[in-house]
Amino acid sequence: MTSYVVSAPRSGMNWLRYCVEALYGVRTPGKTVLISEEECPVPAFLRSHDALSLTRSRHAEGAWLYIDPAKTEGDRIAVILRDPLETYVRMAKKRLRRFRRFTGNIQFYTRAVAEHKRVFYYDDLVSSPEAMADLMTFLDIQPAPGRTAPTVEEIRARWDALGEESRASYDKRQSRGGGAQTKAEPLNFRYHQKGLSDWHKARAWRFLKRTLTAEEFALLERYDPPARIRHGGPLSWLTDLV
Repeated sequence: MTSYVVSAPRSGMNWLRYCVEALYGVRTPGKTVLISEEECPVPAFLRSHDALSLTRSRHAEGAWLYIDPAKTEGDRIAVILRDPLETYVRMAKKRLRRFRRFTGNIQFYTRAVAEHKRVFYYDDLVSSPEAMADLMTFLDIQPAPGRTAPTVEEIRARWDALGEESRASYDKRQSRGGGAQTKAEPLNFRYHQKGLSDWHKARAWRFLKRTLTAEEFALLERYDPPARIRHGGPLSWLTDLV
């Protein structure tokens, strides 16, 4: 059995990684956070930013690992979703080709044959110790020898400190990418879209509506898609994918 975490870049993977390493004492995949590969050769889970490899080669590994949804029987799959407009700005840079990583991960989720699969949301994982505890429990992470899995109460007691430590760690490891841009407003879940034009907002939502099935699009209802797009509308003008 393999546990997978799938999310577009800038959608909470680093926050999850920090919590797992700090609370369970085991390594997570990627650049060293707290625990090195020498200390813990096998990571607690595998990850992918583009599970269907819609924007990368299927031979990619690490953060861009291709995962065949038809071969996930017996595995555990957690997909983390962020407000699509935030992802459209922060990760996709307003380019629909890059935005396909977001829709592709949703498509991967619905196609995966794994019995144990769930969607988690970035805003819950940042604001709620209970949500983070739920995700880590779902992944069936085994703590390091001599340690026990943290209780919700223990996570709650360390929550604020973990947040500050995680943002400082992210700033150091991701300095080239600008670091944690929302560290002054960590609970502002619409921070990056504040300057987004109405045209770009409609463009992003129409792309989502056109690309996803009704079942897949429903996973985004919490982010209040425009009523006209939610219930259907003309899409013919959306022809560019740049």
